Amino acid sequence: MRHRYLVLALSIVCVAAVLLFWRSKIYGGSSAAVAPYTAHLTVTENRVLTGGSSWDAVSAEVIARDRQGRISERTEHISQNGGQRTQRFSFFVQDPAKRQTLTWDSISQTAVLAHWPYWSGRKGCWADEHGQHQSRFPNDDDWDKVPASPGQGKLETIGSMADLSGNKRTKTRYVSENLGQKEIHGLTAYGMRWTITPLEGVGPYGIPETTTELWKSKEFDLDLLKVTSGPRYGLKRVELSDLQRGDPDPELFEAPQGYKVETIEYRQVTCGQK
Repeated sequence: MRHRYLVLALSIVCVAAVLLFWRSKIYGGSSAAVAPYTAHLTVTENRVLTGGSSWDAVSAEVIARDRQGRISERTEHISQNGGQRTQRFSFFVQDPAKRQTLTWDSISQTAVLAHWPYWSGRKGCWADEHGQHQSRFPNDDDWDKVPASPGQGKLETIGSMADLSGNKRTKTRYVSENLGQKEIHGLTAYGMRWTITPLEGVGPYGIPETTTELWKSKEFDLDLLKVTSGPRYGLKRVELSDLQRGDPDPELFEAPQGYKVETIEYRQVTCGQK
């Protein structure tokens, strides 16, 4: 049981790593210029499940950045099994200066400290020396480019994206547009919208068609509002509910006392390699 939760936690880490990489690819901001903060976000989901049923949940995230450039993300996970509702938390900390990530959750009592041979420009697939703890970062052709200004209209590109299993790539159309800027919670927000449409048949691990609208603060390099929807996906809305300027709680960047720390060294591997 503990092994299952550890594997699940590591999977969440991989997703978080890819999302953080995606944010930097889209906006290209310099992390050194970002001020320290602690942000609380509300996550509202109405997801479509296999068979056409739906699942509703409201959860929370806490994202913090300190003066050293470290970023901490705490995510609440809610699951429903019949009439029983369970809750757990996963934690992801990245430290670019030390080229390492730290991951743990509220169940496994194990934290994973991962060392990377280099930090920027990571692409492709990675694993430890035993082929475990696999993680994948997108290549240049995975993500759409965003027009430089709203006046440039929509940009359509054709690329490929790994499915949810990570073993198969699907030909995909990306359509993106620049939404300009507006004020959200007193912060200047820059917006974009992109639609991802698979151009090949999809199986149980296929990529669903989705449209995402994202509004982001460049001052804090932080998502202020992100809404993703699609007929097979459902709806997910992530919205800033509170922002505190200044140094965050140092405990957000450290695994709890009593946790066993497992250290791994990542190396690049062939994608799909077991």
